[in-house]
This record gives sequence, structure tokens and C-alpha cells, in this order.
Amino acid sequence: MRQSAQRPLLGIMVTELNRELPFASSDFYKHLTYHGAEEGLEVFVFSPNRIDWQQGLVRGYSYAFEKKEWIMKLFPLPSLIYDRCFFSNKRSYQQYRHHVSKLREMPHIRFLGYGLSGKWEVGQILQKDRALHLYLPETSLLTSRLQLKRWLETRSDIFLKPQGGSQGRGALHLHHLRTPEGNETFHIKGRDAHNRSIEHHFHHFDACWGWLRTTIGTRPYLIQEYLTLHSSQGMAYDVRSLVQKNGQGLWESTGMAVRIGKPGSITSNLHGGGTAEEVSQFLTKEFGTARAAALIETLRSLSSRIPHVLETHHGRLAELGIDLGIDADGRVWILEVNSKPGRTIFARMDNDKASTKAIANPIHYAGFLLHKKLS
Repeated sequence: MRQSAQRPLLGIMVTELNRELPFASSDFYKHLTYHGAEEGLEVFVFSPNRIDWQQGLVRGYSYAFEKKEWIMKLFPLPSLIYDRCFFSNKRSYQQYRHHVSKLREMPHIRFLGYGLSGKWEVGQILQKDRALHLYLPETSLLTSRLQLKRWLETRSDIFLKPQGGSQGRGALHLHHLRTPEGNETFHIKGRDAHNRSIEHHFHHFDACWGWLRTTIGTRPYLIQEYLTLHSSQGMAYDVRSLVQKNGQGLWESTGMAVRIGKPGSITSNLHGGGTAEEVSQFLTKEFGTARAAALIETLRSLSSRIPHVLETHHGRLAELGIDLGIDADGRVWILEVNSKPGRTIFARMDNDKASTKAIANPIHYAGFLLHKKLS
């Protein structure tokens, strides 16, 4: 496949890794390169901290299909940017913030979408839409020992998760048990920041709080009502809904799939060892045909409404991974919304149509932005 310097440039913006090919998801980006060529775009991968601002050039990588390898070379700053930067911590974000801000200020560069802020900010935007209130679990920023203690006075279970985490890392379930004799136990189960399973017991609140403070450190955390989101087999599960803008600039549903956690896990993330299943089949098994159909209609309705609510208050978005929970009573909950979603779930299910569409849609939308010259 020939590379042409005259084709408009689409830059996939990534965080740099310390290895020979300094970025993850190379197979995904290779497929984007292929679809880009069909759309008349030249696609390359770059890190914003490799920009030479004086020269207006950036060191990046393009995939050469003839040689079947990534080639490093200098590119002009692209007309379009697909933001796939992931920051593991605040320090990592600080290294890139300056360059990303400068790119966003340049009038001749269009971002396909602007990354959402943390879970708390997203929740606050969703709260602005009264139709979504029913589907949002009670949530607060974790601010103090006293606040946590007050939450535990009115409920025996709470869920703790990092404000900026992903893939289930750092998610914790805290169970508080008080015996008739007045004794207490605090049981914490979940995953640490490296996605390793953890489990601890404490007999005093102060010991529990001390462990939490040491484990969490300075990372902002959310405290949330605990939802029983388990299948009849006792497995944690949720529904991932992928919605994307298409070549007409309109939101559409790319697909939905159920993610089921491995036995004993409190989350359903595939990175934590989970599996994927088709939605209708799974929900019919859990709730029966009629109830499953009604639930799917609610999932679709929320998947359609959420992008417009977020875009109204946040600015342009290109795609969203919406995680929805269904409790034992059949009540649907909005768990998280991610503006940089993965799409391996469809490959896991051998759903070639959804998998191909999930990869091609950002390219089609890039073509729309380029040709329609939206602001």
C-alpha cells in the first residue's frame, strides 16, 4: 500500500512507552492505517512530546504494508488527531499536558474528540439531565475518614474506585459487619493499582482506614453505593455499549456485549480475566425473554441519550464506551463512560461485523470532519 505525502494526515496521538516500538495497540493502529488509506488519509502514530515546535514537525511511525513493519520518520503536524493517550498517573499527564494544549489551540488542527475528564466530572455532567437521575448510583468524592465512617453507619457495603482508573484497577468492595455483641469486622476485596487481586480483614475501623490511606495514597477516589451486579451463577457482570460517530457525523450504536468477571472478581473487566457473551442470549437466560427485551430497550435508550448529554456540556466527542449494570431486581445503572474505549470485546466474541465497524468508524468520522470542515 503506497504512502502519499499529498494525502491529508491523521495522527494517532499516544503516550510513549520505553520499548523498541514505543506504543501499545499496534495491531489496532495497523488496521486504522488500512482503513485510512481507503478514506484517502495517511495515518501515523505519534507522541506529543516528540513535536519540534520550531520546525512544525513531529517524529512518528507509519505502517508499511509492503515491508510489514512500522517505519519511523518525520511528519508535518497532522490536520486531524485521534487522541489515544492514556495516563497512568498525574506525573505522566503533566509530561504531555503542555504539548496537547498547544495542539488543541491550533486552528488548522481538528481533534476527532476531546477526552473526558475523570469519573466524578462525567457523573456531574450526567446529573444535569433529569432523565438520567434514576440510573445513577449515589456517589461522592472520598474526602475524609469521617465521611467514610458516616457512609458505613447507614450501609454495610460500599464501593471504592479511583477517579481516573480503568480496567478495574484499584476498585475495592468494602463490607462492614457488626455483630449483636458490638464487634465489627471490615472486609476489603478488589484489585490493586497493578490489577492484582487483594483481600484484607480488619477488626477496627482505624486499621481499615489506615490501610486504605496507604494503598490509595494521593490518588483521588470515589465512594459509591454498592450495587449487586451478579448473575444467577454469582459472577460479576456488566454490559459494554460502544457508540461512535459515523461517516455522516452522527452517533450510532456499534454494538453491545456482556462482560463477565472471573469467579470471585468484584469487576467484570476483560483485563482482569473476564469473558464476553452476546447480550440478548445472556439476559434471556437471566431474566426471561420478555424482561430481557425490555432491558435491552433501556440499554439502547441510555446508549443513545448519554452521548448527546455529554457532548452538550463537554465538547466534541468521537466515541464512547458506556458501561451499564443490571442488578438482581432488573434495575439498570450507569456505571462508567469512557471516551477512549477498547474494542477487543467484539473480537473475543468473534463478531467480525462489529469488530470491523468499531475500528473503521473513527476513520469514517475523520473523513467527515475533514470534508465538512466543522469547527
